[in-house]
Amino acid sequence: MVIFSVFELLAIDGFNKEIVQKLIPFITIQLTTDEPLKTSLKNPDIHEIILRYQTTLEEKKGYTPPDTSFSGQLTSRYAGDPNRLYARYLYAKPGKYSFGMTVEKDPGEEITWDPPTLRYGTDYYSFHAMIENRGVLKKIIIGDFNLDYGQGLIFGSGIRIGKGTEPVLTIRKNNLGLRPYRSVYENKDYSGIAISVGRRPLELNVFYSLVKRDAIPKDDTTDVRDQYISYIQTIGLHRTPTEIFAKHRLSDETIGVNVNLKTKNTRFEIGLNGLYTRYNIPISPSLKKYNQFEFVGLTNKLGGFYLNYFFKNAHVFGEMAVSESGGMAISSGIIANLSSQVQASFHYRKYDKDFHSFYGEPFRENTKIGNEQGFYWGLRITPISNLQIRTYLDIYKFPWLKYQVDAPSQGWDFMASGIYTVNQKLNFRIQYRTKTKEVNFIDQEEPLRQILPEKTERWFFHMLYRLNAIISAQSRIQHSTKDFHNNKNTGFMLAQDLVVTKLRYAISARFSLFDTDDYDTRQFIYERDLLYVYSIPAFYNKGVRYYLLTKYLISEKVTLWLKFAQTKYVGLDAIGSGLEEIKGDTKTDINVQIRLKI
Repeated sequence: MVIFSVFELLAIDGFNKEIVQKLIPFITIQLTTDEPLKTSLKNPDIHEIILRYQTTLEEKKGYTPPDTSFSGQLTSRYAGDPNRLYARYLYAKPGKYSFGMTVEKDPGEEITWDPPTLRYGTDYYSFHAMIENRGVLKKIIIGDFNLDYGQGLIFGSGIRIGKGTEPVLTIRKNNLGLRPYRSVYENKDYSGIAISVGRRPLELNVFYSLVKRDAIPKDDTTDVRDQYISYIQTIGLHRTPTEIFAKHRLSDETIGVNVNLKTKNTRFEIGLNGLYTRYNIPISPSLKKYNQFEFVGLTNKLGGFYLNYFFKNAHVFGEMAVSESGGMAISSGIIANLSSQVQASFHYRKYDKDFHSFYGEPFRENTKIGNEQGFYWGLRITPISNLQIRTYLDIYKFPWLKYQVDAPSQGWDFMASGIYTVNQKLNFRIQYRTKTKEVNFIDQEEPLRQILPEKTERWFFHMLYRLNAIISAQSRIQHSTKDFHNNKNTGFMLAQDLVVTKLRYAISARFSLFDTDDYDTRQFIYERDLLYVYSIPAFYNKGVRYYLLTKYLISEKVTLWLKFAQTKYVGLDAIGSGLEEIKGDTKTDINVQIRLKI
């Protein structure tokens, strides 16, 4: 098997985020040969087409005939049909080149050729062409690309794992560098040209990007020069007249540079990052108490440096950055093997309230980069060969106001889990997590809002049992509570999985029950899905969920995936709201995918 990124291992049965994170320090993706480029272009390692179809069988309100509003006008409806269509073409030889194109139509979007509304066939296109390892030229990419350097304060594209069951490695960003972008997330960071040149120990990366983003220009006068954008839309959907009108109204022009120096033995690395962004329309958020330090204007500059140092059994890393506003950010930490049985990590972060970074993904608690300071400790202990204990504690504070928090606030997050492996066929996992944060409490008898702690607790028990080399079963029970101002709500879920794997096919099935008091106690659970589809749905109210996923190898060149999933609620007359509303208590999803190796 050939892969471009370690995160593609998530597509392989048996691999999860935890396993991939453990493998990252031991994996180097660099396939080079002396074969001339002209010759290798005739012999790709990957030449495939992936086609995907997804739909919901029940009719949503957005696809029904429009009503007449009180003003006598027709109400809004979706322009297209309820089907999601996806196609990806890839022609690649790792270490040499990669050429690819992805197209997608979301549910509700229309396939049409309408230049005035910037719609050309399907709604979304992504393209990349990459040549690499040609002497001093390490990489050149034309089209869509990602960048990862440092700890994500300036460049941090891709997956942000965040806090979870892995308490040690999750705090560190891995410098994946420059790579092609193949996702269907439409709010991509960069599109243009990027070049990486150099020989060890010195490497230089430069790029130019121009991305069209969704936004609705506003103006306080009739002069178009007074237009401004209050916020950038990131959902990537163009179904209704309003969403279509917002499509690609904002131009995001970016120039960036990275210089990094590595020692011969790669024990020490230091790098410099620089970024300049310019919009064609100024950004000016609607002024609220909590967003007084948000970015305002046409341009933003970012600069910073980072380092990595490996010393015996420890890895020290960090990054510091400053934005044009003067706001600073620091993300630093250490990961150490204290013994063969104990691994530990520590992380410190401080992001000023006026630090502005649009494309970063550092370790954090807040939804945005800024207004945060925190200390994190992680620990993994293996007291005996078949028992592993994992735990972390994250203490953080927000020095300025936040959305729905009208004062400086603080919180903490604690997790503890144990994994016990009885033998190769049976293992158990139990995990407890509690999180406390401060939010607004509105008391009609008090003139001022109070800030009170909101406590959330979650725990789960998971058992995996392999009956034989073909059949395995998993059982999971999870529970959550939310306690705020002496009002406690709970949520519960029970899931049973069965997996059958043979040479030509694999079948995964699940039946689950859930019962929650409200949306805040909703239950999250990972679901197996089509190749390259990552699914962690959330369930609330009361009901059952079941799915059947089949993967069938029709031939060496053709693989088929089929998934049927249905959620049936108890006591509901409608599912969802607005144009996504479904009349009734059942939602059924059908997913089909085929991969053709050429």
